[in-house]
Amino acid sequence: MQERSVNASTVPWDHAKDVPPGLRRKILRTGPDGRPRVALIKLEAGFEMEAHSHDLAENHYVLEGMYESQGKEYAVGSYRYVPRNTSHGPVHSHAGALILVTWER
Repeated sequence: MQERSVNASTVPWDHAKDVPPGLRRKILRTGPDGRPRVALIKLEAGFEMEAHSHDLAENHYVLEGMYESQGKEYAVGSYRYVPRNTSHGPVHSHAGALILVTWER
């Protein structure tokens, strides 16, 4: 893998496919398969998402706001690791959140 540097303020927000409205993302790095590996995820106030899983492990670091999942609250400064193929959710954010998300094998 080569070094990569990105100014996130120059990356446009997009709407991820197959997720409910109210989730936008900035993809900062993709893997060799073209799938996102590092992204900023913005949850709008009132965002709701059912439980789901991924074939990659997922790391969350909350930069702004808060979200709730499986009866736990994740506020600014919270880190969460979700192993691959592990159902997580439902997800809800009352006031919105900005989360740095990475995916790994």
